[in-house]
Amino acid sequence: MVAGFEDAKKWRYITEIPATTAPAEKTKKRQAWGYRQVYEVLEAIQDDPLLHLAVHIAFVCSLRVGEVAGIDAKTIDLQDESLWITQLVQRVSDKALSILPKERIIRVFPKDIPAAKTSLILKDPKTDGSYRKQYLTAPLLAEIENRLAQTKSNKEFFGSEYHDYGLLICQPDGSPVEPKTLSAEFKNRQRQLKLDTLIEFQGLRKSGQMHKVRLTQKNYQLVAESGGQSPEVLMKNYNEALDSEKRDLAKMMEDSFYPQLKPKTAGTEDETLTALLRSIQDRPELARQILQTLQSSAGKNLPGSLISN
Repeated sequence: MVAGFEDAKKWRYITEIPATTAPAEKTKKRQAWGYRQVYEVLEAIQDDPLLHLAVHIAFVCSLRVGEVAGIDAKTIDLQDESLWITQLVQRVSDKALSILPKERIIRVFPKDIPAAKTSLILKDPKTDGSYRKQYLTAPLLAEIENRLAQTKSNKEFFGSEYHDYGLLICQPDGSPVEPKTLSAEFKNRQRQLKLDTLIEFQGLRKSGQMHKVRLTQKNYQLVAESGGQSPEVLMKNYNEALDSEKRDLAKMMEDSFYPQLKPKTAGTEDETLTALLRSIQDRPELARQILQTLQSSAGKNLPGSLISN
């Protein structure tokens, strides 16, 4: 922009270059939870198995909501305790669908409303890095096994009316679950639980990535590859402190800076023994009391025939 004004002044279109600055771009960072809060929410939503699984897998595997909705059950390897992220569910306008490269579209789901101007599709991830293998925790693996068993039962119940798209997260008849629906249900449950900090479903991915950064002592390369990101994006968008961590830092500052506020703690074992010996030396009667107490205590624990009078 400045170069343009300089040329304009050079060519005498203007006499002075105006003092202008580009407007600052304001971006609102996505909220995230600490791992303890994620666990507490999972405990609280066990009455909704499908939402529970979606939240659990989004946090542990750091998945986007569309990736959660698009998990292909055939990529789950129970023996290897892993799954692959190879596709995602997304709603697009019919106009966008018409220009989207056909090789990126895996499936276009039937419209619930024929006149609708958008379609729900199953497509490949946006980048090669988004194709990735995720390893599962033992509790999550057990939950996935239960889900696969439930899906098998649903297939038997619905018979020919079951829509077998091979999705792990799906409706009872096999139809896909729209990412927007997952997000809305997750936000609704947060309101029911009256949580102080509400996060988007996408915030679970951020929560998972931030927790892994801490677990790995800031191994951004490992965490980024696991989450299908570049280290630069991870460091730029997820390199922040949680509110709970800031509170802990303030407490650490308090304990280190104000010595008069430190709670009095018991001395070491050697210090305690030294103080006791000094008391015995100063008060001989204390030694006799301690000896009598020890003899009395020992006598109570011995058989009667062995107690000497």
